[in-house]
Amino acid sequence: MKTTLIRVLAGITLAATALSLLTSPASAAPTVDVRPLPLPVGERPTVPYLHRPSSESVSVVDPATGMKTPVALVGDELDEFTLLGRSGKGFVLRVTNRDIDRIVRVQLDVPQKTLANLHYSAKARLSADGRYLLHTSYPSTGGIRVVVRNATTAATVAGRTFRAATRPEPVDASGTRVLIGGFSTPRTFVWDWKAGTIRTIASRSAYAGSFASNRLATYTKDPSNLDACSVVSTVSAPATTLWRGCLEAVASFAPDGARFATNAIEHENHADVVRRRSLRGTLLTTYRNPNGLWMYAWETNTRILMRSYPGNGSGGWLVRCEATDCERAWRAYS
Repeated sequence: MKTTLIRVLAGITLAATALSLLTSPASAAPTVDVRPLPLPVGERPTVPYLHRPSSESVSVVDPATGMKTPVALVGDELDEFTLLGRSGKGFVLRVTNRDIDRIVRVQLDVPQKTLANLHYSAKARLSADGRYLLHTSYPSTGGIRVVVRNATTAATVAGRTFRAATRPEPVDASGTRVLIGGFSTPRTFVWDWKAGTIRTIASRSAYAGSFASNRLATYTKDPSNLDACSVVSTVSAPATTLWRGCLEAVASFAPDGARFATNAIEHENHADVVRRRSLRGTLLTTYRNPNGLWMYAWETNTRILMRSYPGNGSGGWLVRCEATDCERAWRAYS
């Protein structure tokens, strides 16, 4: 009887030990402090990035060649630049400054070209393949127009006007199809400009994703609403939820679509955490910096770049992380 009792207690102890190992903090996803200055300095980014050593000098660095493509100021030294991405042999940027909001294309040995003049509230991005500039405009006749432009020539390829209440936001284009999120009554549309059709594929608002990777991120409500949540699915099966979160929003999907990185959703009103998750939402790594942290780009299917601030009043750095191994990659001057 005593021997049997000892065996039972031993079994309970082993089971409890196994359970504690499964639920212990050691098994949880790691959290990494990515304040830049204590980190070692590594190689420069392997994706295009801005180099602005002074307010008057701006260029885009092509990591494939190491060449710097100069960017001319549109207004003055207060111009702010956002690199939208690579387009063929050139790069597309958004430039803002007081009453200026413009999309420009730069390419080595080719004059800088204005692709579009925008209203400050307009949405703009490149298609995933870099062929098209997608943006919204506000025609004098009313409504909000989604415009597709050739990202090399600036020629208008297609356009469609939506009711202003729809608040359309183009997300990606492939062939003659455009993926659009609508933010008044949440909707996701696929507009085929050749066929002249609009098809609603989800009752949530698309804000990130691509046709090529078959990935889609949508909001259940305007992200400024306290009860808004974010949903990850595929473009081909948007009704099937792969992940849902109400504190985070997808910043970007990895090139192979197997992972995604998040920032805080808008209603959380902070920018100090980036999370790396599997496609179905399993938390892989949490990165923190109380001085400010934003997702910048994926360098590979697993390695990310984040914009991280030292908190001493100086500009930020691009920090590279492969899981918990992090280093400084580049001083982000602007």
